[in-house]
Amino acid sequence: MSVRLPVSVAGATLALPLSLLLAPACSLGSGTGTCTGTLDVPDCWSGPFDLHPDFFAAIPTSSTDSLQLRIQHGGDYETFSDGLLILVDDAGQVRGDPTSSGQPRSSLLGAPLVVALPASVTPPGVPVTPRALQSIVHAALYLDSTCRTQNDALYAMDAVTTNADGSCGQPDGGDPPLMCGGGASGGTTPAEVRTSTITFNALFDGNPAESNTANLLTDAAFHLYFADPREICPGGLGPPPRCRGELSGSFHFYFQRGRPAQPFP
Repeated sequence: MSVRLPVSVAGATLALPLSLLLAPACSLGSGTGTCTGTLDVPDCWSGPFDLHPDFFAAIPTSSTDSLQLRIQHGGDYETFSDGLLILVDDAGQVRGDPTSSGQPRSSLLGAPLVVALPASVTPPGVPVTPRALQSIVHAALYLDSTCRTQNDALYAMDAVTTNADGSCGQPDGGDPPLMCGGGASGGTTPAEVRTSTITFNALFDGNPAESNTANLLTDAAFHLYFADPREICPGGLGPPPRCRGELSGSFHFYFQRGRPAQPFP
């Protein structure tokens, strides 16, 4: 089972199917990983940040080939924890597994993959526009332990606007306003735009009954730039949303079946 991680946007709800239900739902949580960088979250955190991840989980879906990954500090419920949620739309495509009809596919292992919001997820006023190349990986950072506020999630973007020096921290004097309404470029320069990427070296095949150890392994490195979708320019006219976080790291863990989580004795 999974639940949705909601973010309220101007009276509406922006929801991504990224979150996992409970700590030991499908994995015992052991593994290794890092996740460090800087965050600029209003009324919560500004400056260097280290997630210190020590809980790792993978949850396959029953109806599709999508895979959810949870990289978290501590094994508590998400609503009391800090963590990184990653959704892979098609694990078989990343692994290079044949399609259900037997059609062969090239592996994407070892190749940097762009991480972005799903194309259909936009705040009010921003049109849903088709893209020539759709991202199949999405990620969200939740800070329910550190922030303890209603809207504390940041989402990895395929384009964010950084400071003039390429950083994401809050500059002296506060955040300068973004010049929305000035067209797609919005007066920014290419040096001020950054893109989130992740590279999988191995990915769990999604089969809970898998006996081949190699197919149980998930190993990846990432460099993610986060933003608040509520800060996307109305109508999509203007520069990409302001960078609210830059995190890089890696994780390495094997899928292990565990007892279903029980919220009550």
